[in-house]
Amino acid sequence: MKLKIIGSGGMSIIPSSFCKCKICEEARQKGGRYERLGPSLYIDDIKMLIDTPEDIAVACNRQKISEVKHLSISHSDPDHVKGIRIVEKIGYDFIKEKGTPISFYALPEVIKDINYMNRDCLKYYVDVLGCISVNEISHIEIDNIDIDLNNNNPSRNITFYVIKENEKKVIYACCNPKPFTHNDMYFDADVFIISLVSDDGILNDGTELKDAPFKDGIFALDEIIQMKNYYRIKKIIVTHIDEIWGKSYGYYNELEKKLDNIFFAYDGMEIIV
Repeated sequence: MKLKIIGSGGMSIIPSSFCKCKICEEARQKGGRYERLGPSLYIDDIKMLIDTPEDIAVACNRQKISEVKHLSISHSDPDHVKGIRIVEKIGYDFIKEKGTPISFYALPEVIKDINYMNRDCLKYYVDVLGCISVNEISHIEIDNIDIDLNNNNPSRNITFYVIKENEKKVIYACCNPKPFTHNDMYFDADVFIISLVSDDGILNDGTELKDAPFKDGIFALDEIIQMKNYYRIKKIIVTHIDEIWGKSYGYYNELEKKLDNIFFAYDGMEIIV
């Protein structure tokens, strides 16, 4: 099973527009892995894209993703939805005015949220352009890949993905992992990709996480280590990395050396299981 993190950033890209913080300034100077686009994942085996941030077309070009047959969106937040327009190019010929729909998968409650927040965009792409076919579903089987869609947070309808091929298992917890809902499916995962982790509790402006209003929605690094041990996870990859954490690619690259199979994502990171 081969996956690629198309974008490892969070609710804003790095460098973020107009931001003069040291993380964004460094990214402008160095480029490459110091830059982060919006959060998304690609499952190469089945040409499936999970999530469409606003910059997804740019991200796919950068990572040489030339084919998307299947699409899923985890929840209705803008940094996961606003690039949905890529389906127009993938599944519709504007010259011939003909749609060739690609498969779209999401939990029923997520589909409802997306339509509510985005003016019935999924209905438009089904009924008017005919460029997607919508599947309200919690389990997907495509070729040798099985994917379970779990609603980790029913108050926000945040999907976690359990991606399996034979005995291999990858969990994609793409956003808002807290409050965390236990699921036996997470035991013995080969890779657990999880978002929103503060490594030392110090944010970009020097604020301590414990004093921030969003503190209860963020994992601390020691909590991730406990999760890794409890669920017997072989490898953890942290993604959805915002500039508000105040840490660069170089910092995380050094931190990894002190940790036991805990890594920090970058755009274009390949995961082979």
